[in-house]
Amino acid sequence: MTLAIREPMLPFRFFSANHTTYRAVMGLALSLPIALSVWMASRPLQALSLSDYRSYQCSTQGASTKPTFKILTLFYNYATDFADYLCASALFAKSYSGVEIRWRPRAYLSPQHILDEEFDIFWNRHHIVAGLVPEFSNYYRVLQQTPNYALYWISQDSTPQLNNDYLQGKVIGFSRDSQSQTHFLQPMAALKQAGINLNADQKKFYTDPSALYAAFKNREVDMISTAISQADNLNLSTYYSLLINPEVPSGAWFIKNQLHHSHHRALECEIIRGLQVYAPLLAPLQQLSAQTVDCP
Repeated sequence: MTLAIREPMLPFRFFSANHTTYRAVMGLALSLPIALSVWMASRPLQALSLSDYRSYQCSTQGASTKPTFKILTLFYNYATDFADYLCASALFAKSYSGVEIRWRPRAYLSPQHILDEEFDIFWNRHHIVAGLVPEFSNYYRVLQQTPNYALYWISQDSTPQLNNDYLQGKVIGFSRDSQSQTHFLQPMAALKQAGINLNADQKKFYTDPSALYAAFKNREVDMISTAISQADNLNLSTYYSLLINPEVPSGAWFIKNQLHHSHHRALECEIIRGLQVYAPLLAPLQQLSAQTVDCP
């Protein structure tokens, strides 16, 4: 399999410009094999390309005159694996010439994207989508719900405590994305509920999760909020945790309404099977489950 890749500076910690290295690193980081990756490795795919620093494209065996299947997600994890699965599908080749997947910040999704049905499927939180277009159900519906997750404070020094004595002189890392449940809304709410008022110099804000995790690992900040599965991926020698919320809503994959017809059922099921490449990432939570489609 030949890769045609430009080598810009990528914003994510574990992503490599070399696709083979990327697979190896992510596999080690999550310590779980993906059986589908083994199967896909033997499939004769056409040349793949990384068109910019947050997108990935691959070709099916279908005619070049067919449309491209477009995907939007917030995360780089397993994005290329998902695209590769669909590109290797003979069923997908009957309808599409290729697959393009983008991983962009939450604020990237706009009302116009939804109204124009720019993406065939995308992942986001329900309240974000409804806030952008209240009548979004005229354009998209939920294909598959992703599970809720437990959120924790983590520290490399000692078990976190929400009191002024413990937090004195400590710095907490947050996301600049004020809509982030994991790195902004939930931790801010926990501090407020505990009656904690941090000084300005006790708060540091980062543009994306990878920058936040890097700052924590390098001890630029003393505490951050995250899921245990993500904390484990940092490969720290030791860390301590304190539960913030045992049930934080996750999100869902949304699919175009026009793809929800009986003659598209097989395609929907193929997409759902492809989404199983995310199972190692979600294994600490629970498995994905189809919400609205009965698949064999």
